[in-house]
This record gives sequence, structure tokens and C-alpha cells, in this order.
Amino acid sequence: MPTHPTNKKLKRASLEMSLKPFKSLEPSAIDAVIAEALRQWQPLLDMAETASMLLWVSDGSEILTWNDDLEQPFEWARYIGFANEEMFSHVSDSNDPHIAKRYTESPVSFTYGDLKRVIASIKRIAKQQYGLQMEVGATFDAGPEFAYSDFKYKDHPEINRAELGGTYVNLKSHYTVVCSWSKLKSDAVSYAAYPNGIPEDLPFGEFLGKQCHHYLPALGFDYIWFSNGFAISYFPWTYLGANYDGTNLGIADYEEISSKMLSFWDIFKRECPGVHTEIRGTNYGTGMDIAKDYIPMLDLYDREYLDYPAPNSPWGALNYDFGLEITGHLSKIAEIPKDTYFYRFYANDPWFWQNPWWDYYDREPHDIYCPLAAARVNANGDVEPPGVVQILTIDTEYGELDGEAAAEILQHIQKAFKDAPDQPGLVTWLYPFREIHETAKADNQATGRVFFHDWLIRNAINEGLPLNTVLGTDTFRMMSEEAKAKMKGTVLLVSTLGLSAERLSEIEELVQEGAHVLFYGDVREPALLELLQLTRDEELEGDFQLHISLKQDEVDNNEPAHLLRHRAEIGDGGLALTLRAGSNAQVHASATQQGRERVFAISRAVNKGRMGWMRGSLPFEPAGVTHLPVRQPDECYDSSVLLRYMLQVFGYAITQKKQNQSSQAALFFVSRHENAFWFTGCKQDTTVQLHLGMPEGVPLFPGQSVQLGGATGLYALDRTFHEECRIFVLQKDRTKVLCRENQAFPTWKRQSNRNLSVWHLSNADVTVFPPVEALQNGLVEVRLNDKEYLDLSGSVHQDRLLLKGITGKIDILW
Repeated sequence: MPTHPTNKKLKRASLEMSLKPFKSLEPSAIDAVIAEALRQWQPLLDMAETASMLLWVSDGSEILTWNDDLEQPFEWARYIGFANEEMFSHVSDSNDPHIAKRYTESPVSFTYGDLKRVIASIKRIAKQQYGLQMEVGATFDAGPEFAYSDFKYKDHPEINRAELGGTYVNLKSHYTVVCSWSKLKSDAVSYAAYPNGIPEDLPFGEFLGKQCHHYLPALGFDYIWFSNGFAISYFPWTYLGANYDGTNLGIADYEEISSKMLSFWDIFKRECPGVHTEIRGTNYGTGMDIAKDYIPMLDLYDREYLDYPAPNSPWGALNYDFGLEITGHLSKIAEIPKDTYFYRFYANDPWFWQNPWWDYYDREPHDIYCPLAAARVNANGDVEPPGVVQILTIDTEYGELDGEAAAEILQHIQKAFKDAPDQPGLVTWLYPFREIHETAKADNQATGRVFFHDWLIRNAINEGLPLNTVLGTDTFRMMSEEAKAKMKGTVLLVSTLGLSAERLSEIEELVQEGAHVLFYGDVREPALLELLQLTRDEELEGDFQLHISLKQDEVDNNEPAHLLRHRAEIGDGGLALTLRAGSNAQVHASATQQGRERVFAISRAVNKGRMGWMRGSLPFEPAGVTHLPVRQPDECYDSSVLLRYMLQVFGYAITQKKQNQSSQAALFFVSRHENAFWFTGCKQDTTVQLHLGMPEGVPLFPGQSVQLGGATGLYALDRTFHEECRIFVLQKDRTKVLCRENQAFPTWKRQSNRNLSVWHLSNADVTVFPPVEALQNGLVEVRLNDKEYLDLSGSVHQDRLLLKGITGKIDILW
């Protein structure tokens, strides 16, 4: 039996698989499949205190039809392609190649008894061969694509209809999903919970809850997973919903929608008590979900129905909208119901043709390093990485257990956790989790403010904003002064939505003591107007000319077009702010319309700190039913990039060099681990280069050269980059400086563990960030030009080492 280290990085490692690998139901064959699956992913399992296997059996219809008969066969997900094809408008005819086909010529026939034996085997093999206590989870999916279902689409199609305000609502005529608050028509079929049939108008939550209460323990399941937005939204795939049809916002009633959704949870938890329930959620963020569907996630947390928030969406692999993935992830982990949260990686797909590691990611690990550079701040001011890693899935559409993919993916997950954030990154989002709910609940006409909130940040991350740390406002309220002081090393990104005078005074106090704060959104709170030295004027919308004084991205040596087309209904209202007379604030951007000017971005010093503000606008135009917002014409400017430009007022020069206007910006994040800076990101357009400069100087990455001689360096990083930086350099002379990991040779004092060497410095000021413990214990040594060791007395300043006027080569050892 293998031994397991006691210091675990994870609370749980969770694997997901379908039944496709089980091509024989002989006991020895079942055991062999499970043993091989666990062997391939053992390094991940070894990282965790507990383990689980989420089993994709069908689409959840096997739960709905369960009648306590273990010998009864059931329909399972043995297809590649779209089942229930009549539900999909893009499936054109009966010969369409997208229609579901069996994954192998003769798939096995499963009975409930066979499934019970598979579950028992998973637990037994995990315990006997790998020393693991492995739980097994059941799945329920609301959609039609995974498996054919007579229950959903022939016997009880009424469960796919959502009633609101006395009428049935839908955005598409074909595609529907199970509505959690629907009611069933009566039938005379025998079910485990209803042996005499379903009574008329039975709430679906009551039926599912009672069926699960019978089914889960009978088969050996330990928990249930609600997939693809089920029990959260009736519109999981689109940014539209019951409250937004693409043209009109605030068209539904908050109390009605939220009450209907919560009624499912109240009933389900009553009928299936004590069963652990996990959710996949939608593809969107907390504020996005509230704006489109009034999803009351706060109530689910307060009622203790969930142990974990929904994980990061796998949708980024399909549409490359990683800004949406990160925004959604940060907004969901800002506040958590208990003590940790998920990271989920989309490795394979057992239902369709794609296996993302090979087909979408090109074996590039950006969707590992970027989400795992994200973390939440707790009430102690400490940073918490995810405690659960889940792999969707470990088998392919042909039932293959791909060990090569597992080996490649695992090395990156292990490294990402080795480098996991342990203090706030460059920018931290103060996320108003409670305030977003309260704003939408109090006034449905405020939906536009909520909609604006998350979508602006999604656009900004896609434009390269280095945002990968989040702090919920409830958590912020619980922090001591000592905990809040830990936020002084980050730029606190603060929404103006729901910002009360009391909260503002706490933020102002932080700035007075040296913190950096960047506000975004319209300003209505009088105390914030006073603090920013702004005043309100007539609200304007429509077309503006945007004037920007900050350093901008270099695009073919041309300035981008600055036509701003502002829509008030999704843009946090109209543009209304002007600078107060006598203000000492510095204007960085302004918008003009027919001679009328509105300030768009400003900053001002406040005692030891500095604060900035950017108004923001969304470049979306009214459109029909789409998954994602439709961008305005190319000549219209996306102002979200200004959040990245505004970091210049705090000393962070981060711009990008692009071949042309259509070049997609690089994703870019800066996290901290053991006092190092980790620069992580992804370039979908590999021709894009980065200009980087920090308050301490130009960053050096081991193994790379950079041309120095100014405030920034130009970098041609890989498509996926995850670069450690402990050294920053400021020098006027133009030289090509090289940093390398070098041999950790013995010195006169000790045997070193690490050596970073830097060549070709010219009268340079060098700032070094060794591990704090090594710095405080006097273990850091610096050798100049392979000869003398520098006297470092007076060079240590808190968490860094400052070296002045260095020329030539240095070795930095500890």
C-alpha cells in the first residue's frame, strides 16, 4: 500500500468519469478499469486528505425512473453527439452527423445492480490498493444532450417549462432544460418514492428529493452534483435570462424569481436531508447571474444548503473567454459558504468530440496556471487557494483512460500549487457580494448597475488587467486593523455599487495609511463625491470622444480610435461627473459630447496613499438571443482597458505591443508566493509583446534577457507563461541584461540552496525579494563580478534587499 505525505495541499481530490470505460461488466474487468483510472491520477490523489469520484451515469433520468428494482436496466450516456436531437435547432435533419451515435458497436447494458457493483468496486479498490477513503457522487443534468430520456421529453415534458408572472418564459423555441420549480402532471407509473404514481401538480423538487432519498443510499452514492446550472438558473448558457431579454433589463420581479428558485432548495433539502449537494452553476459571475436571473446565492449560503460555491466554468476552453471564467470564479469565491472552494479542470469530454487538453488547449496549461493564480482573502488578511481540485473528466468519448494526458496535466497542477499565492497579488477586487444582492432586491430598475459591475471586469481582464485576488465585503467587515494592514501591498479595486459612507470611511483610512485604491463605476454616494472631489451634472449617453493622457498600448505605432458609445441602461446610468472647482485631482481621461465634458478617470494623493477612479462603459449593442454580449463596431472603444492603464498612477506600467488593432490582448496576472512575484498569463495572439515596469524597476525572469535603459522592459513571452520574478532593476544605460538560475555553490559562510545570477548591469539599482525567512536570518549573500561579497548591512528593508550602483555581474545566493 502506498504511503501518503501528512502535509496535504488539498482537502479533496475529485475525479469525474462516465460509464464508457466499463466495456465489460465482469467483476475483474470493472476492478481493472478502476485500478488503472486511480493509478493514472494517483499524484493528484496523494495531494489530498480525501478523495471522490463523480460518476456520470446518464443525465439524471436514472434517478427519476428508479423504482427500487436493482435488476431493472436503464438508459445511460453511451453516445457521442447530441441526444434528444429534436431539442436542438442546429441539428438539421435525421442524417445530421451531430446526432448522438453509440460510442462503440455493442455497448454493455447496465442495470441498477451493475451500477451498484461499480460503485462498490470504486470504494473497495481505492481503499485496498491506494489507501483512500473514496466517496462516489451522483449527477443530475437539466439538459437534453447527454442521453435519451423518455421521462423528460415524452412522459413529463411539463418539467421543461418555467412559469413566471402567470406565463411560461423561454428564450429559444427548441432548447429547454428542466425547470427546478416546475410541477409534474400525474401518472400511474411506479417509482421508489411514489409506488402508486405521481400525484397531480407535484413540485419537481419534492419528487427529485424523495427519489434521491431512496436512490442514493440504495446504490451507494454519498452526494449529488447538480450540473450545468440546474437548480440555479433556467437559462444557464446565455447572458440573458428571465430579467433581461437583450434589450430590456429589470423585466421580472426579484421576489417571484428568487422565491421560486429557493422553493426548490427548501423542498429538496426537506425531502433528502443530510445529503451533501454540490453545484456546477452557470457560466457567469455572481453579479451577472443576479442581473439576468435574480439568482439569490446569498440565501443559499445563509441557509447552509451548500458547502462549496460553484467552481470555475469550463466554458473558457470552448470559447476562449478566459476573462469571463476568471471574473465568474473570483465573484463566486469572494464569499464562501464554509471553509474552501473548488478548482475544476476540463481535461476530457465523454459526450462529444472534443477532449480539451488535446483539442482546445493544444496541451498549453494556461487554464491551469491562470485560475490557480487566483485566490481569495480571508478575514485574517491571509490568502486561501482552492482546497478541492476536480477533473472533468478522466475518460474520453470512446471510454479511453488517457494516461498521457493525465501525466502532462498533473505536472502543471502540482507546480501551480507549489507556487500558490500566499499573499494578495498586484490587484485585489473588493467584491460587494451582499450589496449586489441587496441592490437588485431593493429596486429592479437598478439591474443595469448590477449588470455593469461584473461585465466591466470581464472585459478588463480580457484586456490584460492583472486581477487575480478577491476579498468579499462581508469578509472585509470582519477584518481587524492588523488584517486590513496586509492589504497595503495591493491595489484595492473597489466598485462604487452599494458603497456606504461607513465602508468608505474604512477604505479612506487605509489610504491615509499608505494603501492604494482604485474605484470604478458611477458615483452617487455624497461622501465619495466629496472624497474624489467630483460633482454631478446632467446625465449624458450616446457617442463621446474619449481623451486619455495615460500611456496606452502600442498598436502599429498608431493610437486606437477613441469613440465611446455609452448606453446608460447597461452602463451604470449616464455620464454625469465633473471635477469640482479647486480640485487637486489629476484628470487622466475625459469624455466630450458636443462641447460638454465629463471626467472619466482621475487620481489624487491622500496623505500616505493614493486613490484613483475610472467611470467605465460597456461596448455592447442590443442583440437577439446569444450566449455572450455582442460587441459594438470596431470603431467603438472598450473603455475597460483604462483600469489597466490606471495602474500607472500607482507605479505599475503595464502596456502591450500589438501588430494591429484586432490583436487580442494577453491575459496577465501577478501573484505572490514566498515573497516572489509570479507573472502568469496567456497570449492567444502570440505576436503580442508586453511592456512591464514596476515601482521597484523592470522585472527579471530566470532564463530570459531584457533590454534595459528605461522604466519598462519589453518581453516576448510564451503563449502560456508562468514566470518567477525576485529581481527588479532600474538603470539609465542601455544594456541587454540576462538573469539565470545558476549553480548554488558553497560560500565561505555556508552551502547555498539557490543562486540567481544577473549579467550586464550598468550602474543599476537592484531590488531583490528573497524568501523573507532567509532575509531575516541573514542567509542572503551577494557576490559581485565573481570576486567580492558585498557588505549588506543597511541594505535590508523589511521584505527586500536594495543594492545601489551595481555594474557587471552579481550572484544572489541564499
